[in-house]
Amino acid sequence: MAESKFLITKCMLMPNEGSSLKEPYELGLGNPIIDYYESIESPSISMTVTFIDIDQVIGREGITGGEYIDLTVKDGDVDEFKITSKKQKLMLNSVRNMVTETNKQVATLEFVSVEAIINETSRVNKKFTGNVSSTVEELLKSDKKGVQSSKKLEKDDSLNSYSFVGNLKRPFDTIQWLCPKTQSSKNEFGFLFYETLDGYTFKSIKSLLEQDPITYTQTDKPGDQGFFKILQNNLNQTNDIGMNMRMGMYANRTLYVDIENQTFEEVDFKISDLDIKKPPKLLDGIEDFPTRLMLRVNDFGVAQKGAKKDEVQPISELAVYQNKSYIRNNLLFSQSINISIPLNTTLRAGNLINIRLPVKKDDEGSKTDSYGTERTNDPSGKYLVSELRHLIGGGSAETQLKLIRDVFTA
Repeated sequence: MAESKFLITKCMLMPNEGSSLKEPYELGLGNPIIDYYESIESPSISMTVTFIDIDQVIGREGITGGEYIDLTVKDGDVDEFKITSKKQKLMLNSVRNMVTETNKQVATLEFVSVEAIINETSRVNKKFTGNVSSTVEELLKSDKKGVQSSKKLEKDDSLNSYSFVGNLKRPFDTIQWLCPKTQSSKNEFGFLFYETLDGYTFKSIKSLLEQDPITYTQTDKPGDQGFFKILQNNLNQTNDIGMNMRMGMYANRTLYVDIENQTFEEVDFKISDLDIKKPPKLLDGIEDFPTRLMLRVNDFGVAQKGAKKDEVQPISELAVYQNKSYIRNNLLFSQSINISIPLNTTLRAGNLINIRLPVKKDDEGSKTDSYGTERTNDPSGKYLVSELRHLIGGGSAETQLKLIRDVFTA
């Protein structure tokens, strides 16, 4: 871990109704090591706190879960990283790796958002009709069978509506099921739903990729680039052609069955239909052969908006037009890289990062400088923060990021 100016000013385990803990307990005296995590693929933030319990409160009180945590970390001279039992509502989910000795215990406390617990007890059982963004807000906040969260929701307005029956699914599962069905513009499908320290986010992939990026630079010179430097980097993967073919990214065929009209239709979809800037390099003609077969049923009865015969869901809002969304979501994860940077608690999952990695000039005297991105496969460039982890404690701290990008349209 890297050296970084930080100070844990508060780390308090807070009692909750029905929990074993009777009064607040300070974890800060036990030299806590904090591991905070958020991801664009997860509707819940999480955190683990490993500490030395000299009072053996965890074992003595029989603490197994249900408590909240209040945490404050002073990051540098200005920023403060705060998690409170009133706003973030991180609840103790489990106690792990507890080692008991004569005069102490060492334990790891695992926290998740309380909404993740509520979600497991909730089932959506009614029909929803209307704009998808409004449906998501209803599932998250107002529906009595939903999560009923008081946290902030930052959302983009969707272009389309979608009618469906809940079928006793969990609210979070339903929202994530809606994400690829949500339209942001005439030719753009695909939203992401996730939680960060600030609350919930329901945004289109398109708008996330249009943010102003934060630039970080890899350098081997001590002291260079100051705060915005990359400590380590590791390219996880580039485009996996074999796996993409199995998932039907380059070409797929969907069989549509229309129950109302009793018709059957085959629709072939090719990646060339997306008219992307940097089409993938494939064997000649391989994109002409569907590598995945899918079946969908267009149930107009379920999609009916109202009781009248003409109150039907437009064809443009049915599944027959959502092949593009399936391909677009896969394209977003076509390349990933891990980097470590000095602790920056202002970053969030879903931020856009511009990384600059050193590359050598070619033998022909290319004009590309040591951090240029003129090469097609240059790992430098704009990435979306897919996963974020703050590691704090033990005298050092850093932020670890998993970054993803679509190498074909970036």
